Amino acid sequence: MSTLIVVSSEVGVRSWLVARWRVVVPVSAVVVLALVATIAIAVPALNSSGEADAEGFDCAQRVEPSFEAATPKARACEVDVEVTSERTPWSTTWATADGPIRLEQSVSPSRTSVTGEWTDIDTTLQVDAESGMVAPVAPVYEIELNDGTERPLGAITREGKRLEVGSPVQLPVPNIEDGQAVYEIADGVRLIVTVNEDGTGFFPVFELATPDAAGTLRTLLAERRTAVGGAPAGGGNGLQLAFPVTMPAGLHLEADGNAANVVDELGETHFVVPPPVMWDSAASELRAPEHLQARAATGATGAVDDRLAAPLPGDQVAQMDLHVEPTSVVVDPNEAMLTAPETVWPVYLDPGFSGRPPSEWIAVRTGGYTDTLYQWGDISTTMQGEGSGRCNAASCNTVFTQRLLWEFNGLDALRSMVGANIISASFAVNGVHSYSCTATTTDLHVLLEGITAGQTWGSHNWHEWTRYSSRTEYHSDSCGNKGYKSFDATSAVKHYADGDWPTLPLALKSRDESTMTGWKRFRHDALLSVEYNRPPDPPSRLQITNPMTPACSTSQQLINSLTPTLSAVVNDPDGENVAAHFQVFTKSGTAETEVWSVTNWAAHAPNTRAFATVAAGKLIAGTAYFWRATAAGSGGQWSGWGPTCQFKVDVTPPAKPTVEPVRSGVEAVYDDDDRVERGGVEMMGKFIVGPNGSNDVIEYSYSFGDPAALKPVGETRIIEFDPKAAGPVTLHVRSKDLAGNLSDRVDYQIVVASPIEDAVWKLDETGGSSAPGSGPKQAGPLKISGAGWVKGPHQLFGSRDDDWALTFDGLDDVAVAAGPVLDTKKSFTVSAHVLLPGSRPPAGDYTALSQDGLTQSAFQLGYRSDCGAGAACWSFSMPDTSDGATISAATTGTVTADEWVHLVGEHDATNKTVRLWVCEVGTPANPKIGDPVASAPVTRGGAAWQSPGAFTVGRGQTAGNAASLWPGRIDNVRVFSGQIVDASKLRRLCQGAEAEDFGEGAEAFTAVDPTVSER
Repeated sequence: MSTLIVVSSEVGVRSWLVARWRVVVPVSAVVVLALVATIAIAVPALNSSGEADAEGFDCAQRVEPSFEAATPKARACEVDVEVTSERTPWSTTWATADGPIRLEQSVSPSRTSVTGEWTDIDTTLQVDAESGMVAPVAPVYEIELNDGTERPLGAITREGKRLEVGSPVQLPVPNIEDGQAVYEIADGVRLIVTVNEDGTGFFPVFELATPDAAGTLRTLLAERRTAVGGAPAGGGNGLQLAFPVTMPAGLHLEADGNAANVVDELGETHFVVPPPVMWDSAASELRAPEHLQARAATGATGAVDDRLAAPLPGDQVAQMDLHVEPTSVVVDPNEAMLTAPETVWPVYLDPGFSGRPPSEWIAVRTGGYTDTLYQWGDISTTMQGEGSGRCNAASCNTVFTQRLLWEFNGLDALRSMVGANIISASFAVNGVHSYSCTATTTDLHVLLEGITAGQTWGSHNWHEWTRYSSRTEYHSDSCGNKGYKSFDATSAVKHYADGDWPTLPLALKSRDESTMTGWKRFRHDALLSVEYNRPPDPPSRLQITNPMTPACSTSQQLINSLTPTLSAVVNDPDGENVAAHFQVFTKSGTAETEVWSVTNWAAHAPNTRAFATVAAGKLIAGTAYFWRATAAGSGGQWSGWGPTCQFKVDVTPPAKPTVEPVRSGVEAVYDDDDRVERGGVEMMGKFIVGPNGSNDVIEYSYSFGDPAALKPVGETRIIEFDPKAAGPVTLHVRSKDLAGNLSDRVDYQIVVASPIEDAVWKLDETGGSSAPGSGPKQAGPLKISGAGWVKGPHQLFGSRDDDWALTFDGLDDVAVAAGPVLDTKKSFTVSAHVLLPGSRPPAGDYTALSQDGLTQSAFQLGYRSDCGAGAACWSFSMPDTSDGATISAATTGTVTADEWVHLVGEHDATNKTVRLWVCEVGTPANPKIGDPVASAPVTRGGAAWQSPGAFTVGRGQTAGNAASLWPGRIDNVRVFSGQIVDASKLRRLCQGAEAEDFGEGAEAFTAVDPTVSER
């Protein structure tokens, strides 16, 4: 349920004065409503607290700073909400409860923001205590009046441009009387300056009390001209009033008939000098003493019949000539009135100056004292407004035909639209009088051009086909029906929007201009009210989303699809659903050829993204295209095109990229070869990728192992490789071009080498008491005590004739290094080929490799006679502490005498485990397959410890003494510090591979893995 509240523009007792062409301020302070005409506001039913219920909104506050805030509140609260960012002194804009926007613009301002805040217009003059400057309290445009100094007579500042108007005579300090600045020039000569009621300008009126006063003014003007130089313009009576004008750069004076405008280079008017007039004091309606007393009793400081501001009904009025000089405006009083015997003195000379408002109004007539009334007001309190139609001599003292014209400017919100956006429009004007009570027709016309202060009956362009609506009625005190009359202006405003007119000029014309019957008077304070739907916003954030590309580009984007999906964000500022239209086209010069278009009529909520996929067969690879989008509202309003984007279709993938290993400044070089192991665990290598001849590659991606997990290569095109495990690895690389095409994948095969031996004792010396070591660790020789030399397994198996081995008697034979070789706190691997003869003692444990501690070996690799249930086994054992219990990893198979076996002991410090690998070699007569078999890892309980003793071959240590002496053969002793070794390398070691097979000296151990891959 809603209630209708009507707000009237008549505020208490409001007096209006006429000065032919403008409304004059009442000398008392004026209170002006923000709404200037009869305005209907729909208000929702209120709750008990006086506010409408709407979740999330304060419905009692019916103003918001923006459409974005006002529109949802208006809908939720079911009340019109003013959009304050659109507010001007002349116009008010609302978001309505039903959705559309309503704009109301009056020809008269109702408020001002000249002080920085919105307040009522107050043209009361005040004097600044410090500067002495005379100025109105709150005008629409900043206005200053002369304070008796060398300052200009008056100055107006409009939109940052300041117009200064000088005085024709020297000015004294003014008296502020009844809201006017009164300058006592000389005996019988006064200058009365009044600020326009609308606060946009001022008009100075020279009062000449007698013919002698006119002579005095003539003398003063002559003296002034002599002082400043110059001759009078126009006539020769010596009363020419020259007003010097100072304007900002870029502005100049321009004549407009008997008026003048201050315009810029584009012809836009910024300030107006209307046609000047003069009048005498012949009116019979002079104020009676009782009227003056009543006025004083009420405290009024002015009245509608104040002749100091405007002629009274019955005064003789004459138009003065106006001449435009480059930097002055010269007003030439009418000599006939000054010399006529019937002239009643005082006589008043009245030019005017104002900043151009966004709305203006004039009356043009065929005769009378002037043929143009610029910004006319009420004739008197009893004779309001101006007439439209034919007026006879009995009513108007002379015969003339008159039409009333209004022009609305500043309607940019409407000008940018099309007619489809306009829902309705009305032109409301206050009808106050008709000649009779017979209903006659008044027509609303749209003029073909704007109005000016100097426009006349003969200069305005008028055609019958410009009539848009009409009203047939009467309105007067005797007949009733007075008040605002609303003319349908919908078609006029639609044409304004469609035609992109700079202004909207409207006029009222009597249908019958031949007799007095059609004469009607209307007040000037007309109101244009327009209800419209704002068009959708032009689509924004245009983007091709399949394939995904960056946001819309005015430069050419490459895409790799012939059926791309286009998208754009669409929005309706009034919250309505919208449709989206997409278009793809080609260009040749400025000519456009549509290739494809589609309208997505689905209802898209505001600020959502709309999509459309180009149909197959429309695009050609290698062709450049343009695309754009527009949006349509529910009423068919189009937003206009959004930005234009470009793309080109490229579906050709780039060549496979090149992948090359970096060969300097790295720890290892990893070539593309799946047969040869290279580098090693945590040995950094690098690769550099290249376009392989493709010139539009923008990105490379890679992965190690998983081709589905590619990640970008950096700008340096360098890929780092820091392997954490030995074995085969595939480096996958592919490139992407500007269009997003992907190359075929490169699969680069790498085999990361197993750990390299830190020390090797091949035991091939054939004699002597010392066996030299080799390898990067430089562990030194083994000192041999008692052990003898026999043929090694390579010689026995016929693979290398110079292979020898040590044989130990199990009693006191041993080979010992000069000190510790391994850090037993860390991971390590030890290995050797061993053989136990069948002639060994049947009971006892035997150690092939060990490293002494303080009292017992830190590890022992060898043989145990009882591994459970009386079964013998190969074993690798480590005590948990230097004197603690020992844990062992053992084989589950049998131990065969007189056969070669490759034993490997492994300590994984990270996982705290030990493990044994056994690879049976067999005999020359009965060789085995040579495949290492691992025991289950056994977890150590305590922390690993560093043994300080010597690395030993052929025995262990118990209670500080030699123990478990080896009764057999040992060959190819290897040590890997800090590493565990993968099964593939252990297999090759078992089968007899040697480092020297792949190089000389240290290079054999560091540059290349010492064995060839089995694949």
